[in-house]
Amino acid sequence: MVTLWRRDANISTGLVEPDLKLISMPVKKVRYENYATMSLLQEFEEPVLMEKGDTLNTWRQFISVGKGDFFGPLRQFAEYMEAYEGYVPQASEPEAFEAVWCAWGYERTFTVDEVLGTLPKVKELGFKWVDVDDGFQIAEGDWETNNRFNGTKDMRRITDAIHSYGLKAKLWWAPLAADPDTRILREHPEMLLQDHQGAPEYITWWDSWYLSPVNPATMKYTIGLVDRFIDEWGFDGLKLDGQHLNCCLPDHNRHSHLEYPEESVEKLPEFFQGIFDRAREIKPYSVVQICPCGCAMNFFLTPHMNQAVASDPTSSAQIRMKRKVYGAMCPEMAYYADHIELSDNRDDYGTQIGIGGVIGSKFTWPKPNPNVRGDGYLLTPEKEAALKKWVGIYNEKMLSKGEYLNLYDIRFDVPETHVIAKDGAMYYAFYADSWNGERIGLRGLDPEKTYVVTEYASDDKKSFTIDGADPFITPIFERNYLIEVREQ
Repeated sequence: MVTLWRRDANISTGLVEPDLKLISMPVKKVRYENYATMSLLQEFEEPVLMEKGDTLNTWRQFISVGKGDFFGPLRQFAEYMEAYEGYVPQASEPEAFEAVWCAWGYERTFTVDEVLGTLPKVKELGFKWVDVDDGFQIAEGDWETNNRFNGTKDMRRITDAIHSYGLKAKLWWAPLAADPDTRILREHPEMLLQDHQGAPEYITWWDSWYLSPVNPATMKYTIGLVDRFIDEWGFDGLKLDGQHLNCCLPDHNRHSHLEYPEESVEKLPEFFQGIFDRAREIKPYSVVQICPCGCAMNFFLTPHMNQAVASDPTSSAQIRMKRKVYGAMCPEMAYYADHIELSDNRDDYGTQIGIGGVIGSKFTWPKPNPNVRGDGYLLTPEKEAALKKWVGIYNEKMLSKGEYLNLYDIRFDVPETHVIAKDGAMYYAFYADSWNGERIGLRGLDPEKTYVVTEYASDDKKSFTIDGADPFITPIFERNYLIEVREQ
């Protein structure tokens, strides 16, 4: 679906089909014109000749109008798909809401000793998960360890050490991608997804070929990898990564035994269901995250994951916007706000905490790793102090488990405002480059009651009271202002 909105109204259109369909939803705004257009467009690989008496059936589509930003229409869409098509996004277990440290700060050349050497600091700062990222594998597709690791022995050394600190371990993985000339493609060329000319689909980011998600050999190989990662290597969860996870081309490979090529698109979610179900069969608390690398999430995958993610944001605004998207699309799923180093100035903790995101970092610790590069990830005394403060606030408040309330328009209400309801309190988060004391209204309060407002993220935890009948505040702040509002 796609939504356009202005200050006084919104309009949305999209499909409500039981399966994913290949369709374009182009939006057009011509300069100097005072309107925009959007449409649903289906393209065919070959011309379709229509004769007298023929019919053309379109897919089920909708148009809705309302007020506010995209949250209302998207929530309505998700509720419809749940009620009439059975698509129920996951409600995350407690483990999916726990704070995350990721070893990606050490990048693809990380070593076992770098990860193990950082664990004491990870534990001390209050993180609960350790994500082992890209770099352990021989190649995309050949998911055995490369020559920097001693196979299963080193992977168990990592997970055993993580568990010894009372932490959980998650492993990065790019399923459905296989580099050219990998062993898996030499042994199983039938696993390739092929277009109508017999050529394989190319995944540009990984420089890889796309494996057919509906090919029985692909599924068998993938389930075997889940067994290796979680059962044999001892990981507790999986981070599935890549833009290619969202969609694929129609598969013309005869080895996939499809009734029609577009079945590969429609059945793509079943591939992820296989991964999710197998991981949870081995460890019922397993966290399976799908990261589509900066792209919008494929709605049809949400029943087969239990942790959403900001997925490589380039700004704090993107982190906040995606939080609102997931708040509408899958409100009971944990939303990982990704590494703090991907936020504005690499330190916008107010964004991660205030919107109800799961806090994360990829800091590197130079004490046990004196040769580690800087790259803005080094745990300086200033950064350590900030992490101690904000991870502490996160673990105390756990706003990520609260309910996202759609009380403000993300575009037209200034300052940008997000509200989380949790444990009888309302948590407001305001965002602006600077705010000079102009009045801000606190929506959602009872005019018959009095409230205590606490600046829970400030060092002095300043508090004051307001009347629900006159719920206005006049803060002065830079970047963000976070408050807790409780009945007196």
